Amino acid sequence: MLVIDSSVWIDYFNGKETPQTLFIRDYALRDQILVGDLILCEVLQGFKQQEHFENAKELLLSFTYQNMVGNKIAVKSAENYRHLRSNGITIRKTIFLNK
Repeated sequence: MLVIDSSVWIDYFNGKETPQTLFIRDYALRDQILVGDLILCEVLQGFKQQEHFENAKELLLSFTYQNMVGNKIAVKSAENYRHLRSNGITIRKTIFLNK
């Protein structure tokens, strides 16, 4: 199992072709990727459009998943971050946005 850093996932979803994003494409088919909830949160919080958010969430949750803080907290934190950011507020410690 491989853990992919959130910065690589962000490049992947932004359509950047790097050795790392090509690696994701190749290994995604082999189900050898592990996604932690903190990575899930960091990646999902960057999506402005709900459709892209949902597509990325579906893909990331299709891989083997590892709890660090729990996927409900990770997804809720990302949703709260996106909501606040759309209102001009940026929070640095996003994992604390789960309430």
